[in-house]
Amino acid sequence: MSSLILRATELSHLLLALSVCEGDTVIDATAGRGRDTCFLSALVGVSGQVWAFDIQEEACRATKAALECQNLAEQVRIICDDHAHMAAYDIPPAAAVVFNLGWLPGSNHRIVSGEKTVLALQAALDKLKEGGALVVVAYPGHPEGAAEYTAVLGWLTSLPQRKAKSLQINLPANKQAPVVLLIEKQLSEQEK
Repeated sequence: MSSLILRATELSHLLLALSVCEGDTVIDATAGRGRDTCFLSALVGVSGQVWAFDIQEEACRATKAALECQNLAEQVRIICDDHAHMAAYDIPPAAAVVFNLGWLPGSNHRIVSGEKTVLALQAALDKLKEGGALVVVAYPGHPEGAAEYTAVLGWLTSLPQRKAKSLQINLPANKQAPVVLLIEKQLSEQEK
């Protein structure tokens, strides 16, 4: 029997699968090694669109290689830029956006910035279509991750409920474990 307790990344994929349909536009705000990008690409199919951001060239190359290995590169646009600049890109309204925070394993730990992450989260929320999902995996178990997570929570708690609803899941429930946040962009009064 498999465990009902999922890892944070597995839970994020479950939430994304519930939010994304074939043909949708989605955003991976932290491409890293390409795992989330590949997962999203498979969800949206050839009629969909994935925008994958990463500030590190190494991550962009790794994501491209992972996509090519799985024959998923056709519908993906890899952007080697800081996700804090997401607002500058002409992205159609997205069904979902995922952030797997922290840093690329083996890379520069100073790349983590709560201030830039908050700018990127706000841009991502603006890029979401109404009813869309913003999924964030945060890592508060180390000093840089804790500072980033604190900044994310500050931004999240400042959002009016009429704009977004949120849920936080700690897996497992301790201070060192990753945290999964789900933010759902609310429907406008016209959509209700």
